[in-house]
Amino acid sequence: MEENTSLRPQSELHLRHLTGINAQTGGFSPELFGQIRQALMTGMDQLASQGMGAENVTRIIFMLHDTAGFAACFPLLNDLFARTCPATTLRLVKGFEQPGQLAEIELLATTGPGEEDA
Repeated sequence: MEENTSLRPQSELHLRHLTGINAQTGGFSPELFGQIRQALMTGMDQLASQGMGAENVTRIIFMLHDTAGFAACFPLLNDLFARTCPATTLRLVKGFEQPGQLAEIELLATTGPGEEDA
């Protein structure tokens, strides 16, 4: 009997608590777009350190207090994820602990078939 390797579970990486805080200034951009962009850059850096990239992202979860300005992020998301189109969840939250924080992102990424042993 042949082993069906396509049904093997893939390695999954879950990046949590990605925020738009600027590591150099220690502050948040006043606009949602700036915070989303910074959080995604941080996430892409963390993925790259694991030998992964945007093409490995299977799900992205946005936690927002308010959706005002979120539509301005669509071109950024399209540029980054258009080829893979990860599942997207938008969660509205009451607020964040850190003053000025407007968003938080989680990324779930998997290695592609044949990449686990690389």
